[in-house]
Amino acid sequence: MTVGKIITKPANKKAIFGYTFVSLIFFGIGILCFILLWNTTVPNTTETFGEFISDLLTTVVALIIAGGTIQQYWWVILIIVVGLMVVGFFVGWLLLFLVKKFGHILVYAGVAVYIVSALLSVIWGGVFALISLVPVVFLIIGMFTNIRKFKRAGEFMKFTGEVVLAEKGMILAPLFVSWVSVINFLTMGSVFAYLVFIFYETTFVWAGYVLASIASLLQLIVYYGSFYIAESINTTYAYEWYRKRDPDMKFCVRNVAGQFGPIFAFGAITAIISWLQQMLRNAAASSQAKGNYVGLILAILARAIAAIIGFVFKYLTYFTLPAITVEGLTFKKGVTRSFNLLKKYYMDVLIRETGVQRAMTIVQWIAFFIYGILGAIIGMIVHAATSLSWTTALLICIIPAIIFANIPTFFIFRPMKTAYLTFIFGYAQDEESGFKLPSRMPADLRGDLKDARKTLDPSKSIAGIVK
Repeated sequence: MTVGKIITKPANKKAIFGYTFVSLIFFGIGILCFILLWNTTVPNTTETFGEFISDLLTTVVALIIAGGTIQQYWWVILIIVVGLMVVGFFVGWLLLFLVKKFGHILVYAGVAVYIVSALLSVIWGGVFALISLVPVVFLIIGMFTNIRKFKRAGEFMKFTGEVVLAEKGMILAPLFVSWVSVINFLTMGSVFAYLVFIFYETTFVWAGYVLASIASLLQLIVYYGSFYIAESINTTYAYEWYRKRDPDMKFCVRNVAGQFGPIFAFGAITAIISWLQQMLRNAAASSQAKGNYVGLILAILARAIAAIIGFVFKYLTYFTLPAITVEGLTFKKGVTRSFNLLKKYYMDVLIRETGVQRAMTIVQWIAFFIYGILGAIIGMIVHAATSLSWTTALLICIIPAIIFANIPTFFIFRPMKTAYLTFIFGYAQDEESGFKLPSRMPADLRGDLKDARKTLDPSKSIAGIVK
């Protein structure tokens, strides 16, 4: 391990093959189930699933043809959708410039929004919402005792906009995850439907749900594998940029390939944890459906256990991925490293989970507002140029504006969250190395005041001169 510089390793071919094999097995099962499902009779009907889909598509097409307005102006809708996708990218880049320039203000605004929303939740939620005040207390105390952490958070926030503007390859990783997610969803839908249908009218109805739950574990392994691959690529991008280097996609992929074993292990364990939470929630729903006090108590316990498991795992592994990606640690050592950092940088984590999260939400709301206004303007133009009513013109423009234009914005802002965590990790290395590593952090925000006092030479202080 070399701190301050990522040292790539040869590709872990065994781990890459393992993940590829699991993915192919899962997708292969999905294709098989879809083919078999096509000729399977839909429960309580006389038609097959294939016939049902064909009839549904025929009905949809008939409705479109019957709707003269939609049929006549379909090209308008197409142009709007495609145009808004393009505009969404431009607006996303403009918002990145906003974050780069005013990130520090956004963080303080985010902290304020979080505090106010927590107070309102107590007013509306009563005693049970008091727990939401715990982070508020820490934030208020922190602003009076260690304001430099908030200033650094603002600098990190500005960095997130700057790094995505500089390293445009970072938006490819979320696109990859989204593509895998869509295929994942379609595959799991086919598997679940087929297993449930073939056991529906038998005494082994439970078997379909059991097999489907096992398939859902494979689904989660494939998803979290792709998710952590993408996150590791962007972690590499962000870390190298923070260290004043200029990485490219080839270097980032090579680094991830070398660390694929721990990354795959992290994804598989995360999948198992998520699967257990899902099973507990399903058990809670089943217990609650019984409608008795015992079932209600069991439902509450199951949901509480699921929430606790998720909370502990999230924060236990908070810095695990940067530790694996940047420092080349194994999964086990990465968890240990993460826990040690969490104990020391809990305030930075709290700021990220509260103020920074709300700051990014504010930016997303700004995007929604821009797209809504843009859709309204286009709607007025469409109304003037066609025979569409005001209501129809505005609806077919504003709704696509909010939905389709916001899609590319998501791909632009997702890397910012990854980059922010990476910057905290890089700064932790800075402090551990006495700020000897190359870093984009301004000199006046390096270290805390109490640490700075320890490095002062007493012989050069005013008190020493007067004495």
